[in-house]
Amino acid sequence: MDEDTLQALSRALTHLVFRNGAVEDLHAVGAVLDDTAMEQLNRDVHNRFYTLLAIWFNGTGPERDRLEKMLNFLARFYGRNWSPAKKLDF
Repeated sequence: MDEDTLQALSRALTHLVFRNGAVEDLHAVGAVLDDTAMEQLNRDVHNRFYTLLAIWFNGTGPERDRLEKMLNFLARFYGRNWSPAKKLDF
């Protein structure tokens, strides 16, 4: 995947999955997340999505292997007590 598409997709996912939800509600009231904290969180999530996508689509074999192992580990051991995900309307 080319760099422009990776950047655009990671920005879009940051907004869709992170920014435009409960986090924005907390930021909007200003009591929990000020602008500086919100910028830091957005940058961190955007960088994490970009890294995931860059490895997923363009990574080397060893990078993809490490990512697959990490995702399998996280899926097995973290968030197991969360309620099942629900499809949202956009």
